[in-house]
Parts: sequence; structure tokens; C-alpha cells
Amino acid sequence: MKRMITGLLAAVLTAVSVPVQAEEQPFAETAEVFQYVLDNHLSKPTAKQLVQGALSHVSEEAGRQAHLTLKPSADDDTLPEMEQRLAEWQRAARLDETALNRWAIDGMLATLDDPHTMFFTRDDLQMFEAGVENQFVGFGFRLRMQDGLLVIRDIVPQSPAAASELRKGDQLLAVDGKSLKGKSFEEAFAMLRGEENSEAVLTIYRPSEKREKQVRLKRAAVTMPEVEGDLFEGGAIGYVSLATFGSEAAVQLRDKLDQLSHIRPLKGLILDLRDNSGGYLSTARDVASLFMEEGLLMYTTNRNGVEVETWVRNGRDVGYPVRILVNEGTASASELVAGALRDHGIAVLVGTKTYGKGSAQQIIPLSNGDALKLTLHEYFTPKRTVVNHVGLEPDLAVEDYAAQVVEALRSLDVQAYRLTEENGDTVINGIAFPTVDPLFKRENGQWLVRAAVLSRLLGDSSVGEQDYVPIAPYLQRYKTLVLQQNNDQPVLVYTAAKPAASR
Repeated sequence: MKRMITGLLAAVLTAVSVPVQAEEQPFAETAEVFQYVLDNHLSKPTAKQLVQGALSHVSEEAGRQAHLTLKPSADDDTLPEMEQRLAEWQRAARLDETALNRWAIDGMLATLDDPHTMFFTRDDLQMFEAGVENQFVGFGFRLRMQDGLLVIRDIVPQSPAAASELRKGDQLLAVDGKSLKGKSFEEAFAMLRGEENSEAVLTIYRPSEKREKQVRLKRAAVTMPEVEGDLFEGGAIGYVSLATFGSEAAVQLRDKLDQLSHIRPLKGLILDLRDNSGGYLSTARDVASLFMEEGLLMYTTNRNGVEVETWVRNGRDVGYPVRILVNEGTASASELVAGALRDHGIAVLVGTKTYGKGSAQQIIPLSNGDALKLTLHEYFTPKRTVVNHVGLEPDLAVEDYAAQVVEALRSLDVQAYRLTEENGDTVINGIAFPTVDPLFKRENGQWLVRAAVLSRLLGDSSVGEQDYVPIAPYLQRYKTLVLQQNNDQPVLVYTAAKPAASR
């Protein structure tokens, strides 16, 4: 069964007919989904397509799970025929009604070849809505992987973790005595998951103290901030990361931008949309309005080719250059905003090609409390760039995670740089970023640095962008490149000889 684990773009459906189903009908939910999909899905599926998909999948699941042989008829192509066939199979094999409905719905949706149309149980719907709003039940810390170890990357303010003795940089070793060694993120999250108010004992190792500790915590409902940001050191360039396009994202972003501008008038901004999988269309419009006073946000087309324009009005002119960091995890509402701001000449995209989700969905409540997320529209950028299944190509293509930040800063004419590692993070001009690959390595008595980062820092393509290179030759070649030491930790300092060409 399809399940939603991250928030994706939602759109407004203005006219959807609600099928009337009697409560005593055993396949009312299947019929309800059938009618919604038949009447509204972007791809215009046929009744036969949905019926045959449902019956074929029920046959497969019955064979796999109950070792039953159920043969669908190729002649079945209407809703009444599907309901009759399902009723016959249920009576003959005494199959569970709920399972039959789920199998039939899954079979119908599978024929659409659309990963964004999906069925939600009540619990799934709650998880989806919580994901969009960046909410969950847990302890209140983010993890990252470092050398095969799970390390606490961030601690959420006013969370159980914040009230405990846990610290950023602690290595998470076990949950209730069960080792996390060799576990993936997904496996670790499953072990950490639990009901609100339930307790767990976490075993950690603190490198600074060189000892293990056990910390007892109670799980609670935690809301992760959707927006984080600060000023880069030594200048007036702001950095803001946007985690989702939840209902509070635009307000939080506005407040953060105002806060940074109050500290120092901004001369540029890096907006980080990497791994932002989207959220609400209304939020996307509100976010765009923080960067443009008025303008076209997107075109949408429905299944009948009817085109609708969505505009930003009564916004504000940003007044400084913007760089948007994107990668393959930038999807849906993130792509919508990035594409629109680029088309209007407000932003330059830096990073890798985006995910390519240029479709819009509506969440439709079903009569028994479940829900259907249904694709209704495809959207295009103001310059009619196709996003769906294609993605947005960056203006400045950079693969390396840290090098993307450096390239964005160079394109904003930043001349002074300080790069180091602290608590497992890569710190660039005072702002910490998750370390995907270590910035430095020590081999044979000499320091090596990530080639991609050094190449972008120096603007020297001859460095290459693969793996690591010894830094000593570049210290001799570039007189303003200096390697310092801070508590035995290397610090790379560089002053550009001249401003980088800006766009």
C-alpha cells in the first residue's frame, strides 16, 4: 500500500463531486475512490483500467497472502461489475472486507503510474499532516551519520532533549539496551519511535569526556522549526534554510529575514531549499511574496487542458541578490518557488538538478475517516519550464554539499573565507552545515582537503572535484590561502584576490 512519509505540494480543488455510498455497502470505500479517480485524476483513466487494476491486484494479494486462486474476468469494466466480483470472492473465500478494500484501492492507484496519488488511513493522514508541519512525537534531536556512527546534529529548543544532559555531537549507541551499531537512519528512527509520554533510556558516548552515559527521556510532541538562519561572519550575507512549506513557514521566514536585516542591511541572501520536499501551495505563494512585489507564480493545467494563472500580489521587493541552494531532494513547492524566482530574475540556483515533482494534489476526505491524495494539476514556471518528471537544472552546477555553499558565496562577491570543522559540522564563515564528507583528512603527516571545496573556493578548476588533494602545494601557489590550527583542528582561511563575477 502506498504510504506518504514526507509533505508534498497540495492544491485547491474547487469542484469535486462526492459519491453517495450507503454505510452497509461492503465496498463503499473502493467505490468512493474509484469515482474520485475516474472523474478527477490528471491522466483521465478509464473505468476499465481502474476495474482491471483493482481485480488483478486483489487476485495477486489473495494468492500471495491466503494461497487462494481468484480469476478476474477481462470483461469486467464497470463499477457494479467490480463490486459484484469482489462480493463473490469475499463470500467464496471468506476474505476480510477491510483487506479487500485496501487491495482493490491499491490496484486502482497502481494503474495510474503516479507515485503522488495515494491512499491514506487515518493514521497515515495524521503522519502526513504532521510531516508537512514538521511535527512528530520524539525526543527532539536531529541525527547525522559520521563514520558509520549516529551523532546528534541538532537539539530542538523546548524539547525533552533540550531539558536533558544530551549535547550536540553526542554519539548515540543504544536505545533501551538495543545497539544502534550498523543501523541505518530508518532503522534507528524505528527504534527511537514510540507513543507520546513513553520513556526510553539512551546510551551515548561523549567524545569530549571520553565516556559513555545513559540518559532517560520521555517522548513528547515536538515541532521542529521550519526556518533557521543567521548572518555569515564578516559581511552582510544572510543564510536561511527552509525545512518545509508548512502553514507557518512563510511567517517564520518573514520574521527571520526581518531579524537579519535589522542586525545589518543585507547585501545578499542564500536560501537553502536542499532536501525540502514541499508543502502547501498557499505557503509557496506567501514565501514568493517575500521576494517579489507582484508577478506570475505559475501556470497550472488540469486534465482538460484548462490553464490557470496563479499570481503573487502585494508582496515586497527583496532588493538584494538571492542564491537558492537546490539538490535532488528539492521537490514540489520548493521547485515552484525556485523556478518562479529564477524566471523573474530574482534568484540564481546553485547545486544539482531538483527532484521533478511538477504536479499538484488535493487531499480528499473519505466517508469513513480515511483519505485520498489525488493528482489534479500539472504546473509550469512563469516561463513555462516543465518541472514534472524533469526537474530544474541549476544555473551553477555543483555536486559537493559544502562546495555548493562556497560557490553561492563566491557568486555573491564574498572575498573572505574561513572553513573548519566543529562538533562534526562543516563551518563556513561561522555557519555550521551537516558534514556529508569530511572537509579535511590527515594522511602520511600532511593535511588533505576536499578537492571540490578547494576548487570552488579558489575558483581554480584545475584542482578538480574528486576526493581529496594535499593542501601544501596550494598554500605555496596562493599567498592569501592560509592553513591555521585551532585546538589541533585545521582552519582554512582565504582572501580572494578580486571579487568573483556576479550574476
